[in-house]
Amino acid sequence: MDTIEFEDFARVELRVGTVIEVEAFPEARQPAWRLRIDFGPEIGERKSSAQITDLYDRQSLLGRQVVAVINFPPKQIGPFLSECLVTGFHRADGAVVLCAPDGAVPNGSRLA
Repeated sequence: MDTIEFEDFARVELRVGTVIEVEAFPEARQPAWRLRIDFGPEIGERKSSAQITDLYDRQSLLGRQVVAVINFPPKQIGPFLSECLVTGFHRADGAVVLCAPDGAVPNGSRLA
């Protein structure tokens, strides 16, 4: 495993946001949701494509806080422009478990 300096890690903007919209993404190569996430007044709303359909349906995602990288450049995914990367962990079966705070925190809070 390569090591990095703390400054490298500090450059990654990992922020908490609340999922405010969930739409199907039938054009995606792998099953995915199109999410709109509120990161608070300083950052605003961002869109993301997330391959998390194995464990999460629309209802379980709406209102849920997630952790996302917000300072990657936007990425075109088919007809959709993803503006942040929602984080999670792969299980042995390939399903993704979302990374989320253990309790409610203000939208836009940065991982410390």
